[in-house]
Amino acid sequence: MHLDVLIIGAGLSGIGAGIRLAYFGKKVAIFERHRLPGGLNSYYHRNSLSIDVGLHALTNYAPEDDRSAPLNKLLRQLRLKRSTLDLCPQTFSKILFPGATLRMGNGLDVFRAEVSARFPKETAGFDALCRRIAETDSMSLSPVRESARAVLEQYISTPLLREMLLCPVMFYGNPQMDDMDFNQFCIMFQSLIMEGMARPHDGMESLITMLLQRYRELGGELYLENGISKLRCENGHVAEIIDDQGGRHTADMVISSCGASETAALCTEEQPTLQQCGVGQMGFVETMFNLDRSPKVFGLDACIIYRSRIPQFRFRLPQEGIDFDSQIICMPGNFQGCDDIPAANSVRMTVTASPRWWMALSPDKYKEAKRKAAESLMNLLDEVAPGIKGAIKAWDMFTPKTIYRFTGHCNGAIYGSPYKNPTGMTNCDNLRICGTDQGFLGIVGSLMSGCVIANRVM
Repeated sequence: MHLDVLIIGAGLSGIGAGIRLAYFGKKVAIFERHRLPGGLNSYYHRNSLSIDVGLHALTNYAPEDDRSAPLNKLLRQLRLKRSTLDLCPQTFSKILFPGATLRMGNGLDVFRAEVSARFPKETAGFDALCRRIAETDSMSLSPVRESARAVLEQYISTPLLREMLLCPVMFYGNPQMDDMDFNQFCIMFQSLIMEGMARPHDGMESLITMLLQRYRELGGELYLENGISKLRCENGHVAEIIDDQGGRHTADMVISSCGASETAALCTEEQPTLQQCGVGQMGFVETMFNLDRSPKVFGLDACIIYRSRIPQFRFRLPQEGIDFDSQIICMPGNFQGCDDIPAANSVRMTVTASPRWWMALSPDKYKEAKRKAAESLMNLLDEVAPGIKGAIKAWDMFTPKTIYRFTGHCNGAIYGSPYKNPTGMTNCDNLRICGTDQGFLGIVGSLMSGCVIANRVM
């Protein structure tokens, strides 16, 4: 089969690229190794319920009349109406540290007022930092790398506030340990704090189904349970694409959404441009706790809590297992209008984890490690919401091992390579990458990444 464009992976960036290309009449096909689309933002079925994988919120939730906002740009690129996303805004979220709490809402005003109230001497510095973020061209094709911690120190003198600003931003989009590239910090700060968050009412399955319906209506083809196993390269050109079932294809252009290192491993020629991005390291464990009543009964009325049990926020791999000193705690039913969803009586907890440790476990030890981790996380949740442990009736967990199994991402690293490739270019003239390793994160970012690369290849 010959295609104008062949896309590797039916994650959101791959789907976004497919819709954009098909809209302009390109003959395009997406090949996905797994039986369900969505990649790192997918879903699975259990007891007739659709359960989201990793969904906390859609970030970049800006007002509909802000035409420059990424969400609204994305909708124009995909020719979609905002109402089709069926988004439910957050009520509020918060950053919880020892001795200090900062409340987050949609838009900067709520958060700025919180900073001014809790850290009055930092108001001017925080405003200057926000101006610096707004003026930074964080998606430049030739970005200047700068330490986020070093930049924050220029504007914020209180160490605790610096750590509180880093916590949600690192948790939601940092592939590096301890520090963060300032460009990536800007992207995540804008999307989380300057704009805000919402949730697709019916979760990821309905959103992905809607996007794929749009893709197919435009003539795009999708092959599930059939990934790409090899890119045969000749003199810096992908000459042939071989799928998992042995099918052989050619394409004017190949777009890969499976990651930089992962794409390089498919190629029969060296790809130094991709290899220099490095292999992803940051691992996470996420546990879904199902309760017999609403988490609000136990005082969990926020949508998301970014919590550190220690003043110095730690974002690095633990020696083994998971790091219990910081967590994301998400209550899906607390988003506006979501008290009727199946996940309304549930809590999701996310912590950093050691991929190497989890990958090395035998099946029996892996099962036992998950049980012990769940027990410890229940105790942590009970610290925040006393009594809630007794209301937990079931739990499910994914680890770096789970993520590697279902996505193929090296080390099960959700945020991919530590160094991003904003151009999407490779050492083959007809091969591009999109998605996480291009530097776009989250639901809106992933879809936008696909659109950006599609526009460039057209």
